[in-house]
Amino acid sequence: MAADKEIVFESNRGIIFERTLFKNGRVRLAVRAKDDNELIKDYRYINAKGLQSPFLNWDNLNCCNGWVHDEAYLHTAVQRGKKLYAGIDFSIAKKDAFPGRPLPAGFYTEGEVSEQIRLLRDGLPMGCILGIERPDSDLHYSVTRFIYICKAGAIRDYINIDDVLSAYERFGIILGESHVNRITDLCAIPISSFAGDSHMDYGNPNSAAELIATGLLLGYPIETTASMFKKPKK
Repeated sequence: MAADKEIVFESNRGIIFERTLFKNGRVRLAVRAKDDNELIKDYRYINAKGLQSPFLNWDNLNCCNGWVHDEAYLHTAVQRGKKLYAGIDFSIAKKDAFPGRPLPAGFYTEGEVSEQIRLLRDGLPMGCILGIERPDSDLHYSVTRFIYICKAGAIRDYINIDDVLSAYERFGIILGESHVNRITDLCAIPISSFAGDSHMDYGNPNSAAELIATGLLLGYPIETTASMFKKPKK
């Protein structure tokens, strides 16, 4: 039976994160569309203290590509100290793909995308980097261009890894030595190295260690990544 319920986040695009605390000490975080109350995502975890960091927050979880999000936030979050890495994509309409009519929402011309990227690059504060994340993806009507904006340095320069491991332990996740070593290694490389997949594909983490590193990289609250596995293999 539920003992407490609260809205912990509401986006400007009508997405609500509703947290329910049950009397048995379990938590359910339901992600819903405000207009129709449709359930989009469900996180479940024990009621424990997460990790306080300016680089881990609900705004970042709202940009995890599972639902509509605030693109302006994603384009500026790293610069404002809200996350460590942002992967950004632009859909460039091919010439004559939409003849005689305006481009649909979300599509841009090559010139418009080049100008957006230039403005982002010119506006970078000290300690931030902009680069190409991976080659363009050629689709039927458009080309998708992928860039990234990230903090200089490594994850460990911004988030204490011992504190991360302690936080996961509070959620009942005890990591074996191999996972700890992998997390330590990933958190020591330049953040810009996560562009491409030479170290790991952060969009498709294939181990508990990579899932944790992805959460830190993209700034997701610890409890939500903790909810995605129970007892990782040692």
